[in-house]
Amino acid sequence: MATNTLQTFTDFYDGWLLRHLHLQNQLTAVDNVKELVELDKLVLKASDHYRQYYEEKSNATDKDVFLICSPPWYTSFEIALFWVADFQPSSLFRFVGDLNLTTEQARWVETVKVKTARKESEIGEAMAVVQESLAAAPLYGLMNRTERLVNGQVSELDDAMEEVKEAMRVVMVEADELRVAAAVEILEVLGVVQRVKFFAAVGEFRIRARRIGLQMEV
Repeated sequence: MATNTLQTFTDFYDGWLLRHLHLQNQLTAVDNVKELVELDKLVLKASDHYRQYYEEKSNATDKDVFLICSPPWYTSFEIALFWVADFQPSSLFRFVGDLNLTTEQARWVETVKVKTARKESEIGEAMAVVQESLAAAPLYGLMNRTERLVNGQVSELDDAMEEVKEAMRVVMVEADELRVAAAVEILEVLGVVQRVKFFAAVGEFRIRARRIGLQMEV
């Protein structure tokens, strides 16, 4: 199962990255696009692009949560920037600063930022509990025994591992839901040109993080 999930998501992500680069070229060429209808289409395309990513990631998480926790399709540098196996939701707010927000927009964004930070803290605490449970008895003790385990102990280990996997899956789902929710709430208050620029900034951040990561691994 793990091997199939790894290959399936790796194949998807390779294709997604190629589409991401193409989309980024379109997002950064908005000065040449004057029709709001065309900009609206571009925003929808960008939204769908990220929706596909999180849908595929959700499917992979259901199949192998530990794989998604340490995703090998990312560079070590990208992973170092991660919070619960992906970029932190609060990082989205740094891409709003150059959008010349109105007072009303800025107030809305600040409200969303505070709410997102509070939820991040809750999810971070939940993940810490899950990680602590990995070292708790009977799981840690059984995994580190050198003698042969009898059937009852194997069953105990399996049950404990399943509990940890489910708890981790729940936390990771909540983390991704927060990432999506924060982006949606930011986009709600932006005009169409601002939305394009927001997606362009987010996309460029991902590209630069990956480029630096690949350079560091050469």
